[in-house]
Amino acid sequence: MKDCKPLQANRPQWAELHPLITWLTLALAIWSIAAMWIFFDHSYYGPLLFGVVTFLVGMFVALPWILLHSRRDPGEHPPSRFRDWTRGELDTASGPIDARHAAIIILSVPVSVAVGLTVFGLLEYLTATGVLT
Repeated sequence: MKDCKPLQANRPQWAELHPLITWLTLALAIWSIAAMWIFFDHSYYGPLLFGVVTFLVGMFVALPWILLHSRRDPGEHPPSRFRDWTRGELDTASGPIDARHAAIIILSVPVSVAVGLTVFGLLEYLTATGVLT
């Protein structure tokens, strides 16, 4: 017999992300840019890196924002509490998924980029200053 997920009746279904996820994504984008500007400022190619990374992170933020704001208003807005939003499901193009899982999936890329830039930048900075040889 298969392991089945128990049925949860009357779970609300959301068509929009909670605003907290949007703000976290924006904060992580700012973290990525700040890590790049702080840790790679001594490099000869620093200005080029600053421009490229700032442009890429800007597109990472701008494209979803444009797409989300160009669609029609679904009429139902997510609840004000994040906990209430995570108890429901998020409607996606391929069908509804658990809202908590959707938040994890959405935030995994910006968190990975921010942490990765910070770690690589710190290692490169410590190597350039002679701490790591």
